[in-house]
Amino acid sequence: MSRHRRRPHARLTGLHDNLADILGKESLQQLIGIARMRRAWPYIVGDMMAMRTEPLQLEKLADGGVCLWVAVDHSIMAQQIRFLRDDIRKACYKHAGMTDLHRIRSRIQPGAGIKPKQKPGKPTPLSLTQKRRLAQDVASIKDSALRKAAFQARMSQVMYAESNDSSSTD
Repeated sequence: MSRHRRRPHARLTGLHDNLADILGKESLQQLIGIARMRRAWPYIVGDMMAMRTEPLQLEKLADGGVCLWVAVDHSIMAQQIRFLRDDIRKACYKHAGMTDLHRIRSRIQPGAGIKPKQKPGKPTPLSLTQKRRLAQDVASIKDSALRKAAFQARMSQVMYAESNDSSSTD
């Protein structure tokens, strides 16, 4: 028999119950609802409107329904939201499962919109002179593994920075 004590098995619990205890069930449901709505927003309103609008919050109404507040970057987008409110309500039910959405209101907020994620640029290769200069910068690090990691990190940083600079001028 081993003289080492055995480690007890981990007891994993769900995060949902713990967050509900901290935030309250209603607040947690609102957070889940708005997260689901943000994820599905480009499918609900389309890519062009999603870049200029975004769901802000869900507000409980006195009649038991929910009001969706949408941030818009221009009054024309607010008008579009009003014109398309029935279609948006149907799409919210289809894509985000929102069954009790009764109202949709808008609020002008500069810079509103869900911007698409940019794909990282391709790295540009560095010349031998640039690599030498980077090696000299990290030469004072005594630990060889740390020096190598710092060199690799700095080299990647420079390669990707140069690729982003050249792609923005195209």
